[in-house]
Amino acid sequence: MKNREKYQDIFLIAHNLFLEQGYESATIRAISDQAQVSLGLTNHFFHSKQHLAGLILGALSDYITCQCDARTSGNDLLLKAALSARVTNRYLLGGRYRRFYLDSLAQDIALPGSTGSPRFCLYELAEAYGFPADDDLFLLYEQYVPRSYEKTLVLGKEQGLFPTISYEEIPDYIMISRFEHFIDTQILNEALLKARKAADPILGRMPEVIPDDVLLEYLDRMSS
Repeated sequence: MKNREKYQDIFLIAHNLFLEQGYESATIRAISDQAQVSLGLTNHFFHSKQHLAGLILGALSDYITCQCDARTSGNDLLLKAALSARVTNRYLLGGRYRRFYLDSLAQDIALPGSTGSPRFCLYELAEAYGFPADDDLFLLYEQYVPRSYEKTLVLGKEQGLFPTISYEEIPDYIMISRFEHFIDTQILNEALLKARKAADPILGRMPEVIPDDVLLEYLDRMSS
């Protein structure tokens, strides 16, 4: 029980320090000191600062997706994907997670299991929209291409690049990079427009910082 409590304490303190200082400035030693544990125990539980950051990003992504799922009806997987992309980008970029989010993009920190099956699986969309399944293409367009677009656009905007592209449009570009190879442009654009209208009410209900119990629930799932 004591080890479990320390494990949870380290995770919550890491979340708070990343939130306050960003990924770059927060150190494993500072996390360990605040948790009143040895550096070795922190590394034993979480292996690295990058691993900790990836878990926190995973918890954020999972929470945001659940908020979107709860407020969309039916089986419109494309709309759910578009809404999740928009709410995730705006929530992380527009609030208290901004610094941590930018640092994570710059450091290429990936979510745990990012090469596995995502929530919005292209295999389900292939069945719904009748395009052929291809493992290699799905991996490329589900994981690597959208992540590259996201990093390039967000960090580029921070450096003053892409003046004709607004921050508001970035989620659309991420979605287009992910699905335009498979889905008709008109169908995709309709989903993007619906997501724009649905995003604001969801963002308005979300707290500035994700609650500790939500973070710990995600941690428990990942460690079970």
